[in-house]
Amino acid sequence: MAGKARIVTQGVKLGIKYGPQIWVATQALREPAKEAANKAISSERARRQAMAHATSLADGSILKVYRGDQSHWVVFSGDEPVGVHPQADLPAAALVERADLTKRIRPGDKVRATDRAKDAATAALRRGKPNQIN
Repeated sequence: MAGKARIVTQGVKLGIKYGPQIWVATQALREPAKEAANKAISSERARRQAMAHATSLADGSILKVYRGDQSHWVVFSGDEPVGVHPQADLPAAALVERADLTKRIRPGDKVRATDRAKDAATAALRRGKPNQIN
């Protein structure tokens, strides 16, 4: 029992000492965390819309392309781009001009964990570093 009291006492001391600093840090990091979460949610929503669109087409597929730091899902019918989710000011053909078309995803394909890891690595490399002009 003496060990538990010592741990609780040490925890309270650390909370009193570092609590205000933790509070300030959470307040400062709240907005960037919300923005990152909203960006991920909107990308997933766009992917689902693109997949539903591709399912309704004959030989439909989707491809993730980037314009700046924003990801877009281009929907293909065969080898021709027919739509973009979310909507972009450029035509679909211009978005896929330099893209690797072999990475298209068909509605029946299963996405493996390694595919998701490669996509996350590509997205991480695409992000700018702090104090860097994109």
